[in-house]
Amino acid sequence: MVDSQGCWRLGVLAPSRRLAPCNAPADEHRLGFSIAWVLVLALLVAAAPRSAKAAACCVSATSFGVGRLLIWEDFAVGLQLGHARVLGQWDPGGTLRWNPDDYSEGISHAQLWAIARLRERLELQGWLPVLINDRWSGATSQIAGGMGDVGAAIRWQILAIGEIHPLPSLALTVGGFAPTGHRIEQTSPPLFAGATGRGAWGGSLALESEYAPSPWFVRLEAGATGFLSFEREDTGRREQYGPLVRACLSGGREVVPGKVVVAAAALGEWQSPLRLEGESVPDSQSHLYSLAASISWRFDPHWTLLGVLSSSVWPQGFGANQDARIDFTAGVRYGYF
Repeated sequence: MVDSQGCWRLGVLAPSRRLAPCNAPADEHRLGFSIAWVLVLALLVAAAPRSAKAAACCVSATSFGVGRLLIWEDFAVGLQLGHARVLGQWDPGGTLRWNPDDYSEGISHAQLWAIARLRERLELQGWLPVLINDRWSGATSQIAGGMGDVGAAIRWQILAIGEIHPLPSLALTVGGFAPTGHRIEQTSPPLFAGATGRGAWGGSLALESEYAPSPWFVRLEAGATGFLSFEREDTGRREQYGPLVRACLSGGREVVPGKVVVAAAALGEWQSPLRLEGESVPDSQSHLYSLAASISWRFDPHWTLLGVLSSSVWPQGFGANQDARIDFTAGVRYGYF
């Protein structure tokens, strides 16, 4: 989850491939702007105990889950609100095709999430995303959306931070999501706005490790997601998304003890070709590299505010068959203990 989603999940921002025009050539002045801030990481929440204060408790939006509880918490709930502007699309050859001057697209997103402790090292997570897609082409506009792919996960803390010095922590997350989102072929004219998710059953397995010499932390996540096939409503043919692999490296520092944490993250994702009736579809594989910057403020023992600025807009060659977008997300987290 917001996957996010660790790393902020573009799963929340459903990876739709636009049907509206997006093949205008890149402008020189836009290339300078394209080296802007970049995508995806965890919304940092509070600091951990003294030996690992800077260790970020993350709300992710990868399909790996929604982060973790602090060691003294019984459960936590949160809300994330954000908006992304889609500036163009990476074509199959890795060229960024900027939107035409008369075309604009945005995605507003919200997500509720919750984590509950089952045992000392075992946590249950769940998330519910909602997305609204706006598209404008010349004098034509369309706004549509709805629920995204609802998901749940179980997180097992194999080794806690500082439990065996100097080893880093290690955790395993097993998750899944339901086809509650709308796929692109389930949208409507004139601009086919409103894709909100994969619209297919899926599951993920991820490992996470963190090293936290106070007041710093470094965190690595890697995992894979698989999808079941589905029948397209428009053609009646069976389709299946290829396996998706993600890796995220993040790091940060507690700048105000017990209160404020800042962090940055780099995310890579690679997906195998789409399969149609069991056959691979040429040029349908995708990849994307993103960066993100985040800040969290724990203004109360129970409450944390957080924000993430992210982008998948690069000068050239850092994506394929994916949108190039800039996103800002703000969130609030409440932890019960």
